[in-house]
Parts: sequence; structure tokens; C-alpha cells
Amino acid sequence: MDVNMKKATSEFVTERVNHHGRNETKVVNSAFVGLCDCAERLKASLTAEQISLFTKMENAYRLADGESIRFYWKSGFADALQFLMGWSSNGNADNGE
Repeated sequence: MDVNMKKATSEFVTERVNHHGRNETKVVNSAFVGLCDCAERLKASLTAEQISLFTKMENAYRLADGESIRFYWKSGFADALQFLMGWSSNGNADNGE
């Protein structure tokens, strides 16, 4: 995939991930609300030092979750593009030559 196509793919994936993040289904939203509720109840039972560690863990989890979503979206989109453009014998999209 050339540089322009990679850039366009990255921008498209970012926009789609953001769109879906703003338009979650009820099931996804309910799961997230449940997770946040459990986290808040756990946090209320911790000491100040433990709360600090828990907050760091929450931040690390959110970053890992976001990066995982982006990685799989980008990988799947790149695969779909290669499929639509055609597969060549060397594994790259065929340019028609």
C-alpha cells in the first residue's frame, strides 16, 4: 500500500472508531456502565494509596483498550482493501499490470 493510501486508511479508521465511540449500541453502553459501576464501588473501598494505583491501572486499561480497537479496525480495513483491490502472487494488492 502506498504512503497516500496508508494515510487515507489511517484517517478513515480514526474517523470510524470515533464515530462508533459516539454512537455505541445499548449493549456496549450497558457493559461499559456496568464496568464503571464496579470500578467506582471498588474504588470506594480502597485506601488513598490504593486509589492512586487503581487510577493508574484504569488509565493504562483505557489506553490498551483504545489501541487494541484501533489495531484490529486498521488491520481489518487493510485486509478488506487488499481483498477488494485483488491479491497478487506476492501478497500485495495487484495494480492491474
